[in-house]
Amino acid sequence: MDGLTPEQQALKNKITTSAIIWGVVAGIVVALLAFWLLANAGDVIRWGVTIVGGGVVGFITWRLVHSSGVAKAVCKKCGTAFGIREVSRSEQLIGSEQRKKVEQVKPATKIDAAVNRTITWTEEKYEVTAVDECFKCHDRTERKWTVTREKDRSELSV
Repeated sequence: MDGLTPEQQALKNKITTSAIIWGVVAGIVVALLAFWLLANAGDVIRWGVTIVGGGVVGFITWRLVHSSGVAKAVCKKCGTAFGIREVSRSEQLIGSEQRKKVEQVKPATKIDAAVNRTITWTEEKYEVTAVDECFKCHDRTERKWTVTREKDRSELSV
């Protein structure tokens, strides 16, 4: 990929960095899990499976995340690699709902009475609209999705 603009190179670096981080995290999780599960196995088997398993899962995760990021960064119209950038994003509130959860908390001692903990919050649902544009041909595409957020969370113990 020679001749990338600084903006394209920055996008490529961001995709690569994200893929490396996810690969390392997945590899470490699998390696620790394998090490723990093989506690009763011999040292050679335990360390071998830990290292190989963590490495393989880390590489596969890196490859999948990197490939997915690169595929999303290619312009569908002109095929420019790392040519897509987000030019605008807007959020529209589509719903709001008061939520409440009551939990019974066990007493600290046998003498104390059980306590009810009441958690209240507002759950808001937003529709997010993002517009992506190609660096080269300026083709625009729109993406939409919904996201839910909590607001004004409070706890009361009675």
